[in-house]
Amino acid sequence: MKRIGVLGVGAMGRGVVKNLLNKGCEVYVYDTSAHCCSKADDLGAFVSESPREVGSKAELLLASLPTSEASLEAIGDPEKGALSAMEPGSVAVDLSTTAVSVARELYARAKSKSIAFLDGPVSGGPMGAENATMTIMIGGDKEALEKARPVLELISGNIFYLGESGAGQTVKICHNMVLASTAVALVESFIVGKKAGVSAKTLSEVFSVSVANSRTLELFGANLVDGTYENTIFALSHMHKDANLFIELANELKLPVVSSSAVYQLYNAAMNKGLGGNDMTAVAFAAEELANTRISDKLES
Repeated sequence: MKRIGVLGVGAMGRGVVKNLLNKGCEVYVYDTSAHCCSKADDLGAFVSESPREVGSKAELLLASLPTSEASLEAIGDPEKGALSAMEPGSVAVDLSTTAVSVARELYARAKSKSIAFLDGPVSGGPMGAENATMTIMIGGDKEALEKARPVLELISGNIFYLGESGAGQTVKICHNMVLASTAVALVESFIVGKKAGVSAKTLSEVFSVSVANSRTLELFGANLVDGTYENTIFALSHMHKDANLFIELANELKLPVVSSSAVYQLYNAAMNKGLGGNDMTAVAFAAEELANTRISDKLES
C-alpha cells in the first residue's frame, strides 16, 4: 500500500505524514485547520477538500483526531466521511483515542462496506510521532492488521495486537488513567514533602533511583519540580478527555473505580480553571490550591 490517507495533521498527524513521505508513500491529507494543512503541504502531502476526498484516494486510511465525535464524523459519516468513498478491501486505522463504543460503531460501519477497520490508539506523544517510535495498540480483525502492518511499521516502534474491535481503545484508556493517577500521586507527594520541609527536587531525585520511579516521573517530573506547566508535553485537556472515557467505560461496566474517580475530579477542577491548553501536570494547580501550598518555589506568591 503506497497511497495513504491521513485525517488530522496536527501535533501527532504531522509526524505521521513526515515519516510516510520519507518512506516513499503518496500521502493525501485533510484537516479542519488551514494552518495544519499548509504545514502538511510543505512536507509534500496532497491536501484534500474533505475526508471523503481523502477516502477516495487512500488504499489505507489513518486518522489522528481529537475526540470521539470527530472520528465518527470524519471517518464514518454516511455522506461526508472517508468510509463513504473508500474501496472495498481497503483498511482504515483510527490512531485517535476514542470511546470503545465508537471504535465498535466504526468497525460495524466499515464492515458493512467490506472495509476493514482497526482501532489503533497510540502512546508516545508528538515526539514519538516525529521519530516513528510510537506504540500502537490494535483492536479489530488480525487479518486486517497484517494487511496494514507494513505501513504501520513506518510510523511506530511497537505494535500490539490486543483482540477484537475496541480492545485497542480499552488498553489505551486504561493506560492513560494510570498516567493520570501517577501524576496526581506525584503532585500530592511533592506537596506533602514541601509542607514538611523537603523539596520536590529532593523527592524527585530519591524517587528516580527507588521503587517510586516511573516513566511519568521521567517524562513529566521536571514540569512538576520547576512549575513549568506551560511546557506542554501532553495537554491537560487531552488527559481530561481520556480520564473521562475511562470513567464512562467503568460506569458502563458497573465497576467501582474509587481512586480514579477522585483523580478525575482534580482534572475537572483544573479544566474549570482554564488550564486545558497547559501540560497535564497543570492538574497540580488544583491540588496546590486545596493544600494552600505550591510545589515549586518559583510559584510561591
